[in-house]
Amino acid sequence: MRLLKSVDVQFTKKNVYDVLESYRSYVRMAGAEYLPKITTTYSFEPKTFTGKNTATENMVIEHVDAEAEVLEIERAVNCIMDPYVRQVITKKYMDMKIQLSDKAIYMDLGYSESEFYRMLSRGALEFAEAYRKGKLIVFRKFLGDICK
Repeated sequence: MRLLKSVDVQFTKKNVYDVLESYRSYVRMAGAEYLPKITTTYSFEPKTFTGKNTATENMVIEHVDAEAEVLEIERAVNCIMDPYVRQVITKKYMDMKIQLSDKAIYMDLGYSESEFYRMLSRGALEFAEAYRKGKLIVFRKFLGDICK
């Protein structure tokens, strides 16, 4: 039985898949090297006092933000209760070696197509609950007895 019956499952899963699909990019950004910008005379770019960040500062901020996002996604995936569901989510969205098709994943793991998608759906909803304290959950709006 669902505790959150007013959850719009379709939109919630879309939010989850959008976040999970960005995981590999965040990993690459978090691992990206950042070097200070050096001018043509081999001196470091002087500190500006315009209130704007330099290119190096922006790169560091992006790097730190990407690391934080990677950690949050990994934490939320680890909150998925069923280890087999967690394996499906990890294989589909987080494997950094190769991005496989859904068919290749469910055949490799020994699941039927329907079981694979059921597990993916269940994992997406658990992920939505765990990610940033439910930030991805979309609730339906009700007007009286009519769902809007």
